[in-house]
Amino acid sequence: MSATTMTPARALHQPRQIDWRAVIGVLLTLVSVAGSVIFWTASSDTRSVLVATHDLPAGATLGSADLGVTRVRVDDSIYQSAVPASDLNTLVGRQLGEPIHAQQIIARAQVSARPHLGPDQVALTIAVTPDTAVGGMLRPADQVEVLMTTDKGKPTARTTVVLPRATVYDVGHAETIGAVGVNLTNTAISPGSTRWLTLVVSQDQAVQLAQAKWAGDVDVALLPPPQGSENGATGGPQPGR
Repeated sequence: MSATTMTPARALHQPRQIDWRAVIGVLLTLVSVAGSVIFWTASSDTRSVLVATHDLPAGATLGSADLGVTRVRVDDSIYQSAVPASDLNTLVGRQLGEPIHAQQIIARAQVSARPHLGPDQVALTIAVTPDTAVGGMLRPADQVEVLMTTDKGKPTARTTVVLPRATVYDVGHAETIGAVGVNLTNTAISPGSTRWLTLVVSQDQAVQLAQAKWAGDVDVALLPPPQGSENGATGGPQPGR
Protein backbone atom coordinates (compact mmCIF):
# COMPACT_ATOMS: atom_id res chain seq x y z
CA MET A 1 0.00 0.00 0.00
CA SER A 2 1.37 3.40 -1.01
CA ALA A 3 1.12 6.44 1.17
CA THR A 4 0.19 9.91 -0.08
CA THR A 5 2.26 12.72 1.18
CA MET A 6 0.14 15.73 2.30
CA THR A 7 1.66 18.96 1.21
CA PRO A 8 0.64 22.31 2.74
CA ALA A 9 -1.16 23.24 -0.55
CA ARG A 10 -3.25 20.04 -0.49
CA ALA A 11 -4.00 20.41 3.18
CA LEU A 12 -5.50 23.92 2.66
CA HIS A 13 -7.57 23.09 -0.47
CA GLN A 14 -11.37 23.03 0.20
CA PRO A 15 -13.97 21.31 -2.02
CA ARG A 16 -15.96 23.75 -4.21
CA GLN A 17 -19.46 24.57 -2.91
CA ILE A 18 -22.29 26.37 -4.79
CA ASP A 19 -23.48 29.60 -3.16
CA TRP A 20 -27.21 29.04 -3.49
CA ARG A 21 -28.00 32.48 -2.12
CA ALA A 22 -26.18 34.10 -5.02
CA VAL A 23 -27.88 31.80 -7.54
CA ILE A 24 -31.33 32.56 -6.13
CA GLY A 25 -30.55 36.29 -6.17
CA VAL A 26 -29.57 36.15 -9.84
CA LEU A 27 -32.71 34.19 -10.72
CA LEU A 28 -34.93 36.66 -8.88
CA THR A 29 -33.26 39.53 -10.71
CA LEU A 30 -33.82 37.88 -14.08
CA VAL A 31 -37.49 37.16 -13.26
CA SER A 32 -38.01 40.76 -12.14
CA VAL A 33 -36.44 42.16 -15.32
CA ALA A 34 -38.46 39.79 -17.53
CA GLY A 35 -41.69 40.73 -15.72
CA SER A 36 -40.96 44.43 -16.16
CA VAL A 37 -40.33 43.96 -19.88
CA ILE A 38 -43.55 41.97 -20.31
CA PHE A 39 -45.58 44.55 -18.38
CA TRP A 40 -44.08 47.45 -20.32
CA THR A 41 -44.76 45.71 -23.63
CA ALA A 42 -48.36 44.96 -22.68
CA SER A 43 -48.96 48.50 -21.38
CA SER A 44 -47.48 50.16 -24.43
CA ASP A 45 -49.73 48.09 -26.68
CA THR A 46 -52.96 49.27 -24.99
CA ARG A 47 -54.84 52.52 -25.53
CA SER A 48 -57.17 54.57 -23.36
CA VAL A 49 -60.80 54.82 -24.47
CA LEU A 50 -64.07 56.01 -22.92
CA VAL A 51 -66.66 53.57 -21.58
CA ALA A 52 -70.10 54.03 -20.06
CA THR A 53 -70.18 53.58 -16.29
CA HIS A 54 -73.80 52.34 -16.41
CA ASP A 55 -76.65 51.66 -18.83
CA LEU A 56 -77.82 54.77 -20.70
CA PRO A 57 -80.86 55.17 -22.99
CA ALA A 58 -80.93 56.88 -26.36
CA GLY A 59 -81.28 60.64 -25.98
CA ALA A 60 -79.49 60.72 -22.62
CA THR A 61 -77.28 63.75 -22.02
CA LEU A 62 -73.79 62.61 -21.02
CA GLY A 63 -72.31 63.85 -17.76
CA SER A 64 -68.87 63.29 -16.27
CA ALA A 65 -70.28 60.59 -13.95
CA ASP A 66 -71.56 58.63 -16.95
CA LEU A 67 -68.09 58.25 -18.47
CA GLY A 68 -65.09 56.18 -17.42
CA VAL A 69 -61.62 55.54 -18.84
CA THR A 70 -60.15 52.11 -19.52
CA ARG A 71 -57.15 50.75 -21.41
CA VAL A 72 -57.80 48.19 -24.14
CA ARG A 73 -55.82 46.34 -26.79
CA VAL A 74 -57.84 46.48 -30.02
CA ASP A 75 -57.31 46.69 -33.77
CA ASP A 76 -56.72 50.10 -35.32
CA SER A 77 -60.10 50.00 -37.08
CA ILE A 78 -61.92 49.49 -33.77
CA TYR A 79 -59.87 52.16 -32.01
CA GLN A 80 -60.63 54.70 -34.74
CA SER A 81 -64.37 54.19 -34.26
CA ALA A 82 -64.10 54.47 -30.45
CA VAL A 83 -63.95 57.72 -28.48
CA PRO A 84 -60.44 58.17 -27.01
CA ALA A 85 -60.00 59.19 -23.38
CA SER A 86 -58.57 62.54 -24.50
CA ASP A 87 -62.06 63.50 -25.74
CA LEU A 88 -63.66 63.20 -22.30
CA ASN A 89 -64.39 66.92 -21.89
CA THR A 90 -65.82 67.27 -25.38
CA LEU A 91 -68.31 64.46 -24.72
CA VAL A 92 -69.82 66.00 -21.58
CA GLY A 93 -73.13 67.64 -22.46
CA ARG A 94 -73.60 65.67 -25.70
CA GLN A 95 -76.56 63.37 -26.35
CA LEU A 96 -76.54 59.67 -27.16
CA GLY A 97 -78.06 58.78 -30.50
CA GLU A 98 -78.63 55.17 -29.37
CA PRO A 99 -78.63 53.24 -26.07
CA ILE A 100 -75.40 52.00 -24.53
CA HIS A 101 -74.65 49.42 -21.83
CA ALA A 102 -72.45 49.58 -18.75
CA GLN A 103 -68.70 49.15 -19.44
CA GLN A 104 -69.31 49.27 -23.20
CA ILE A 105 -66.76 51.17 -25.27
CA ILE A 106 -68.41 54.35 -26.55
CA ALA A 107 -68.28 54.65 -30.33
CA ARG A 108 -68.27 58.01 -32.10
CA ALA A 109 -71.36 57.01 -34.09
CA GLN A 110 -73.33 56.54 -30.86
CA VAL A 111 -72.97 60.19 -29.89
CA SER A 112 -75.24 62.70 -31.58
CA ALA A 113 -73.58 65.78 -33.04
CA ARG A 114 -76.70 67.80 -32.30
CA PRO A 115 -76.90 69.82 -29.06
CA HIS A 116 -79.46 68.99 -26.40
CA LEU A 117 -82.86 70.73 -26.47
CA GLY A 118 -83.93 72.02 -23.08
CA PRO A 119 -87.56 71.94 -21.88
CA ASP A 120 -88.05 75.64 -22.71
CA GLN A 121 -86.25 75.57 -26.07
CA VAL A 122 -87.30 74.91 -29.67
CA ALA A 123 -85.45 74.29 -32.94
CA LEU A 124 -86.27 76.78 -35.70
CA THR A 125 -85.01 76.69 -39.30
CA ILE A 126 -83.98 79.65 -41.45
CA ALA A 127 -82.89 79.73 -45.08
CA VAL A 128 -79.28 80.74 -45.73
CA THR A 129 -76.67 80.67 -48.48
CA PRO A 130 -72.88 80.31 -48.24
CA ASP A 131 -72.66 84.11 -48.59
CA THR A 132 -74.85 84.67 -45.55
CA ALA A 133 -73.64 81.77 -43.35
CA VAL A 134 -69.84 81.89 -43.03
CA GLY A 135 -69.18 80.37 -46.43
CA GLY A 136 -71.22 77.30 -45.54
CA MET A 137 -68.68 76.10 -42.96
CA LEU A 138 -71.06 75.97 -39.98
CA ARG A 139 -71.57 72.73 -38.09
CA PRO A 140 -73.94 71.48 -35.36
CA ALA A 141 -73.10 72.89 -31.90
CA ASP A 142 -71.41 76.01 -33.36
CA GLN A 143 -72.25 79.29 -31.64
CA VAL A 144 -73.60 81.99 -33.94
CA GLU A 145 -75.00 85.51 -33.99
CA VAL A 146 -78.02 86.29 -36.17
CA LEU A 147 -78.35 89.69 -37.85
CA MET A 148 -81.11 91.18 -40.01
CA THR A 149 -80.80 93.87 -42.69
CA THR A 150 -83.85 95.80 -43.85
CA ASP A 151 -84.17 97.99 -46.97
CA LYS A 152 -81.13 96.30 -48.47
CA GLY A 153 -79.55 98.38 -51.26
CA LYS A 154 -81.35 101.58 -50.21
CA PRO A 155 -80.11 104.63 -48.30
CA THR A 156 -82.43 103.61 -45.47
CA ALA A 157 -80.74 100.19 -45.08
CA ARG A 158 -80.27 99.20 -41.45
CA THR A 159 -78.72 96.14 -39.80
CA THR A 160 -79.71 94.98 -36.31
CA VAL A 161 -78.82 92.03 -34.10
CA VAL A 162 -81.73 89.63 -33.83
CA LEU A 163 -80.03 87.01 -31.65
CA PRO A 164 -76.71 87.82 -29.94
CA ARG A 165 -75.96 84.12 -29.44
CA ALA A 166 -77.62 80.88 -30.55
CA THR A 167 -76.55 77.26 -31.03
CA VAL A 168 -76.64 75.51 -34.39
CA TYR A 169 -78.82 72.40 -34.10
CA ASP A 170 -78.48 71.12 -37.66
CA VAL A 171 -77.20 72.15 -41.09
CA GLY A 172 -78.89 71.45 -44.42
CA HIS A 173 -77.10 71.08 -47.75
CA ALA A 174 -78.19 71.15 -51.36
CA GLU A 175 -78.07 67.94 -53.38
CA THR A 176 -75.77 67.24 -56.29
CA ILE A 177 -77.52 67.18 -59.66
CA GLY A 178 -76.03 64.61 -62.02
CA ALA A 179 -74.95 65.91 -65.44
CA VAL A 180 -75.42 63.97 -68.68
CA GLY A 181 -72.74 61.31 -69.05
CA VAL A 182 -71.51 61.75 -65.46
CA ASN A 183 -72.22 59.14 -62.81
CA LEU A 184 -73.18 61.24 -59.76
CA THR A 185 -75.53 60.51 -56.92
CA ASN A 186 -77.87 62.83 -55.05
CA THR A 187 -76.00 63.17 -51.79
CA ALA A 188 -75.11 66.00 -49.43
CA ILE A 189 -72.02 67.68 -50.82
CA SER A 190 -69.46 70.25 -49.79
CA PRO A 191 -70.03 72.67 -46.90
CA GLY A 192 -70.28 75.47 -49.47
CA SER A 193 -73.72 74.15 -50.51
CA THR A 194 -75.40 75.05 -47.21
CA ARG A 195 -79.05 75.97 -47.77
CA TRP A 196 -80.57 76.12 -44.30
CA LEU A 197 -79.71 76.24 -40.61
CA THR A 198 -81.74 75.01 -37.67
CA LEU A 199 -81.02 76.95 -34.48
CA VAL A 200 -81.77 76.21 -30.83
CA VAL A 201 -83.74 79.15 -29.44
CA SER A 202 -86.05 80.02 -26.57
CA GLN A 203 -89.75 80.60 -27.15
CA ASP A 204 -89.30 84.39 -27.21
CA GLN A 205 -86.29 84.18 -29.50
CA ALA A 206 -88.24 81.93 -31.86
CA VAL A 207 -90.78 84.73 -32.35
CA GLN A 208 -87.98 87.27 -32.97
CA LEU A 209 -86.24 84.97 -35.45
CA ALA A 210 -89.46 84.15 -37.32
CA GLN A 211 -90.25 87.85 -37.69
CA ALA A 212 -86.71 88.63 -38.84
CA LYS A 213 -86.61 86.00 -41.60
CA TRP A 214 -89.75 87.48 -43.19
CA ALA A 215 -88.98 91.15 -42.54
CA GLY A 216 -85.50 91.37 -44.05
CA ASP A 217 -82.31 89.60 -45.12
CA VAL A 218 -80.73 87.38 -42.45
CA ASP A 219 -76.99 86.86 -41.95
CA VAL A 220 -75.35 84.41 -39.56
CA ALA A 221 -71.94 85.11 -37.99
CA LEU A 222 -69.77 82.51 -36.26
CA LEU A 223 -68.90 83.27 -32.61
CA PRO A 224 -66.14 81.92 -30.34
CA PRO A 225 -67.18 79.44 -27.64
CA PRO A 226 -68.64 81.07 -24.52
CA GLN A 227 -66.21 81.61 -21.67
CA GLY A 228 -66.17 78.79 -19.15
CA SER A 229 -67.56 76.24 -21.60
CA GLU A 230 -65.78 72.87 -21.30
CA ASN A 231 -66.48 71.66 -24.80
CA GLY A 232 -66.88 74.85 -26.74
CA ALA A 233 -70.66 74.56 -27.08
CA THR A 234 -73.72 75.05 -24.93
CA GLY A 235 -77.02 73.30 -24.88
CA GLY A 236 -78.90 76.38 -26.01
CA PRO A 237 -78.84 80.08 -26.67
CA GLN A 238 -77.86 82.73 -24.20
CA PRO A 239 -80.38 85.35 -23.05
CA GLY A 240 -81.00 88.00 -25.66
CA ARG A 241 -79.97 91.62 -25.31
